[in-house]
Amino acid sequence: MHEAVAAMIPLVDFLETVLGSNNEIVLHDFSDLEHSVVDIRNGRVSGRSTGAPATDFVLKVLNDEAFAAGDHTASYLSHSVAGKPLRSASYFIRENDKIVGMLCINTDTSLIDELERLTTKIGSVYHAMSKETTLNAEDAAASVEHFSTSTDELVQRCLSTIETSTGKPVAAFSADDRLDAVRQMDADGVFLLKGAVAQVAETMGISEPSVYRYLQKIRRA
Repeated sequence: MHEAVAAMIPLVDFLETVLGSNNEIVLHDFSDLEHSVVDIRNGRVSGRSTGAPATDFVLKVLNDEAFAAGDHTASYLSHSVAGKPLRSASYFIRENDKIVGMLCINTDTSLIDELERLTTKIGSVYHAMSKETTLNAEDAAASVEHFSTSTDELVQRCLSTIETSTGKPVAAFSADDRLDAVRQMDADGVFLLKGAVAQVAETMGISEPSVYRYLQKIRRA
């Protein structure tokens, strides 16, 4: 574990005590992306436990230079393993200016959402006061992070998203479709994960060398 990540463990203890059971606190160490969750409190919120892999959002952070200048990102949307919408915030942990981990807080806002529904029925002004802190269907659709319990699950979700956007099942992909799919997954940082090439090859029904050839073609462009 990176020293800068280990130094955050007392803060994880503090946040767990202060924020309460509806807030999940997660500590990531990027030494091992397949098991990047090294400490987690109130894991029932997202449905994960220690040893869970990096999320799709984590991979984007590591693969996108746009995140290099900032030290955190706040109030973005995520989904639990079961699909429940959550509100999230992440702090980037650095060593020598390199992002080596993240401290994340994921909040279950379902109680707030229920209060909004109830108070709306009785015409309370609570609705206007809480509108910005609750999740609606449009917000949930714009989610930028999904939590997974394994690398396999993360890869499968990425491919399912691509299937939805193309309107085709993976089995019906043409060579160009497969190239575009690999390009999208590469842009999302999927291939930072060990075993991702093998998993993508198996799911797409092609060989691992074919995936590597697609990657070479994409990265030469």
